[in-house]
Amino acid sequence: MVALRSLRPSAPSFAELVPYAGLVDNGIILLKDGSLMAGWYFAGPDSESATDFERNELSRQINTILSRLGSGWMIQVEAVRIPTTDYPSAERSHFPDAVTRMIDDERRKHFEQERGHFESRHALVLTYRPPERRRSGVTRYIYSDTESRTTTYADTVLASFRRSTREIEQYLGNVISIERMRTREVPERDGTRIARYDELFQFIRFCITGENHPVRLPEIPMYLDWLATAELEHGLTPKVENRFLGVIAIDGLPAESWPGILNSLDLLPLTYRWSSRFIFLDAEEAKQRLERTRKKWQQKVRPFFDQLFQTQSRSVDQDAMAMVAETEDAIAEASSQLVAYGYYTPVIILFDESRENLADKAESVRRLIQAEGFGARIETLNATDAFLGSLPGNWYCNIREPLINTRNLSDLIPLNSVWSGSPLAPCPFYPPDAPPLTQVASGSSPFRLNLHVDDVGHTLIFGPTSSGKSTLLALIAAQFRRYRDAQVFAFDKGNSILPLTLAVDGNHYEIGGEAGEGARLAFCPLSDLSTDTDRAWASEWIET
Repeated sequence: MVALRSLRPSAPSFAELVPYAGLVDNGIILLKDGSLMAGWYFAGPDSESATDFERNELSRQINTILSRLGSGWMIQVEAVRIPTTDYPSAERSHFPDAVTRMIDDERRKHFEQERGHFESRHALVLTYRPPERRRSGVTRYIYSDTESRTTTYADTVLASFRRSTREIEQYLGNVISIERMRTREVPERDGTRIARYDELFQFIRFCITGENHPVRLPEIPMYLDWLATAELEHGLTPKVENRFLGVIAIDGLPAESWPGILNSLDLLPLTYRWSSRFIFLDAEEAKQRLERTRKKWQQKVRPFFDQLFQTQSRSVDQDAMAMVAETEDAIAEASSQLVAYGYYTPVIILFDESRENLADKAESVRRLIQAEGFGARIETLNATDAFLGSLPGNWYCNIREPLINTRNLSDLIPLNSVWSGSPLAPCPFYPPDAPPLTQVASGSSPFRLNLHVDDVGHTLIFGPTSSGKSTLLALIAAQFRRYRDAQVFAFDKGNSILPLTLAVDGNHYEIGGEAGEGARLAFCPLSDLSTDTDRAWASEWIET
């Protein structure tokens, strides 16, 4: 026999370091430790236009929703900054004249000269680790009926997870725009075979490799750890496939927080993934850990020798007293169950093919975080562990010890983002896959303007005198001609749209002006109805 032991590596592979096992239901992935995981894409209010009251109210409602969770639950909020799509190509537009086509070409040239356009996408991943079976055996017979006792423990846990995720989705749907990551089935070979794709698994693959593309699942969707992983080189600067990996850890929190405290990250002109992981604790478990913290600070209030010899030197550590008071307030909040406590771990992941460019990007992100009052460091020895801890469903890597509550968590996670508009025109009367009305860059983020919500395009523009309202209306009219067979009827005061009308060979009418050869132009078709014949014509004209 051949001795194969020396040929088989004993060190763990990358697939053994990730927790994914199999797809057990529509959009639900089973992890290796028995946990269940589901995900959503979401979009919060626009950070540029939201008022302070709206941000505070959103943070309060998110805290109310998250405070319902306890031990066994983990939430991961992912903010992904990705390169945006290009300006709509000339082939997608149908300008019938040279002037409006030249206007759009000039805008495209100006947009493409400003390199580095990015937009943000947000995802939420919820993971539940069920209690061990022997711990739930008593409750099974106390709270279950005869029929439910015959079901397996796995089916019971899966049904409970479905109910919980449905409730959380309903609560979140009242606050933010949210869409579940689901499993799609696509017919192939004239419908004789079904290809299965899962959006949550696609997002997991993106978090690991930085590549966003569908991954076809096998007929039996198990051993997903081998499908999700890629080549990983461990080191001070890890490498996934052919790209270096940088990790920036946010480890120093400020003394106070407010909603959207890190919204400035949403304006960075680079690609990153900001992962915020929060592992929940029950109220009793949180109070026990806070009590240990309180005792630690309580021992520092009086000097050691005063406690040892029972003397009163009147030397008191005021900082320790303040920490004891804050910890007691935290214990009271945990008892009230108005907030939930847990372990918060935020990291920012960067990818780049050049080690030097990656170092420059990581340093710029670190400086921005420090400017907001946070502590930040670029991971080296802990880089691989921090990267694994940022992956969806990972409970055990890179856990940060200090506890925070869900009220602070609602301020720290990225709930707001810069609204960049829809890349396709939403009006059903436009051609399929029509480009947006117009597109412009605002810093590093693009903005796509669409005036329609379904078939309604009501719009109000207001501003000071001579601030450019008429110019904007003329631009909208010129850009509207990108759609095939588009017609523009404009009622104008002051002839502000006359130059564009003449440039595109349009017709201009001076309504109510002095008549030249012929009758004066006016909008009053029913002004002279003196005879029965006139009134009969008017009635027929109105009906048709």
